[in-house]
Amino acid sequence: MLRYLALAAFALVALIVGQGFGWKYVFAPLLGWAFIRWALASLRSMAAGGTPAAMERENAPRVASTLRERTMYWCEECGTELLLVMRGSGVIPRHCGTRMHERVEVLGGGQAPADA
Repeated sequence: MLRYLALAAFALVALIVGQGFGWKYVFAPLLGWAFIRWALASLRSMAAGGTPAAMERENAPRVASTLRERTMYWCEECGTELLLVMRGSGVIPRHCGTRMHERVEVLGGGQAPADA
């Protein structure tokens, strides 16, 4: 109920200001408020990684790889490569504003152990 009273009061003030001084003084603050809300929501999603829940399950932490393989990440935009030493989480790193691509390399030296 209180929300509707506040909305009615705001509409009345907006009507008076719009009729008396011009509608640009009503719409400009509303447009600014909408833009700030959109910008903050975009920044929050970037800070959180912007990954949907399905991708988070796909990138869940895994058991560390064996000594016969190594995991590398590379950036498609600039070619930067990153060697994974210890997997702390399942989140794929970002570089140049995009997710890096994962590449698992099998090292030479014979066959992998049977229990691996």
